[in-house]
Amino acid sequence: MRDPYVYKDSDVLINKENIKDADQLDEFENRMTTLALIDLFKGSIRIKSSRDVFKLHKRLFEYVYDWAGKPRTVDIYKEEPIINGKSVEYERHHNIIKALDDLDRQYFNQEWKSFAKEDFIHVFTRMISDIWRIHPFREGNTRAVSTFALMFLRQYGYGLNAQLISQHAKYFRNALVMASLGQYSEYQYVQNIMIDAVSSRSEKPQEDKYRKIKDYHVDHYEHTYHKAK
Repeated sequence: MRDPYVYKDSDVLINKENIKDADQLDEFENRMTTLALIDLFKGSIRIKSSRDVFKLHKRLFEYVYDWAGKPRTVDIYKEEPIINGKSVEYERHHNIIKALDDLDRQYFNQEWKSFAKEDFIHVFTRMISDIWRIHPFREGNTRAVSTFALMFLRQYGYGLNAQLISQHAKYFRNALVMASLGQYSEYQYVQNIMIDAVSSRSEKPQEDKYRKIKDYHVDHYEHTYHKAK
């Protein structure tokens, strides 16, 4: 099908600066989202609903894409090397809002303040993985969900080592893939890095701790855009 999000005969996303080179767009996007994150960290946004991911995506990408903060209007897929080139079964575009509202009933009725730290991280890991699995946006889902995670943790008194997540971004994204496989989901990879990211311990994790998931070397992962079905 014709993908309304990309330039004709290209896989480059239509953007506000009319950049048609993928590498240049990535550089511009990274610069704008970094500035937006700095601004967000200074603020006091509170997460009250799964739908707040739209607000955060808007803030991150508003100077890059006209559709920032809006649910995607096409179904998408992406071949993932970690699952032998298959794609996560993202939510169908017409069901995104309902799926997020279903998560609200599951997660936002929790007594988060009463959880011990281990229980908090256990449930929190599943919440952010479930939001990521929906993939509300055409692109920028991992950054939006990561920001959502940071804001949510902060409002419940947990610090987050954002540098650890950033340094091991390839591991984190592939861990989210493994946590988004329906009945075959494996949450331990997301949970392990989140436990380290909120740990108050000063020691660094083992050097090779985030290099592999099962037999897959995450350093081999290369960013590609999603495609419209």
